[in-house]
Amino acid sequence: MDPVAPVFALVDKAEELLGHSPHPAVIAVPIGAWTVSNVCDGLAMVTGEPGYDDAASVSMAVGLAGAAVAVVTGLRDYSYIPTDRPSHDIATTHALGNAVVATLFTTSYVLRLRDQAKGRRPGLTSRLLALAGGGLSLYTAWLGGVLVEEHGEAVKPVMDRSQHEEHGRARLSPSSPLGVH
Repeated sequence: MDPVAPVFALVDKAEELLGHSPHPAVIAVPIGAWTVSNVCDGLAMVTGEPGYDDAASVSMAVGLAGAAVAVVTGLRDYSYIPTDRPSHDIATTHALGNAVVATLFTTSYVLRLRDQAKGRRPGLTSRLLALAGGGLSLYTAWLGGVLVEEHGEAVKPVMDRSQHEEHGRARLSPSSPLGVH
């Protein structure tokens, strides 16, 4: 038995309940949490308040937990994109970029835990790694938007229909505000 089959079955059940992939909703957790973490890091550096360091660490941990769910749902969506579509390369870049983002935040979090265990505030390295992760996440989120808005990917029912239809905005009515102009 395929070891990921039960996990993908759970994602499929969530998709069935929602009517679309859970990935677009789930990604809000890491993006939002990591944004909070970056803002709290900045406030900690400006104000010197240790409470902001704590908030940055907690929100970073929340983002890492959310990213684990986003990875699973994203891989499920990715498995539906045929390799011969141009969007497959974009999705691959999106996934690899997010792997780097998660690595940057994980490394930052581990360094913070080490500093905390030694009774120190987070160092500059951990803050810069988190800032780099936050910056790169803006790019990978934009790539996710390109997949959905321009290529009509990321939502299984759309992908199933898209073999016979236009992609992205071209599939919308020209009279729609988002339609072809």
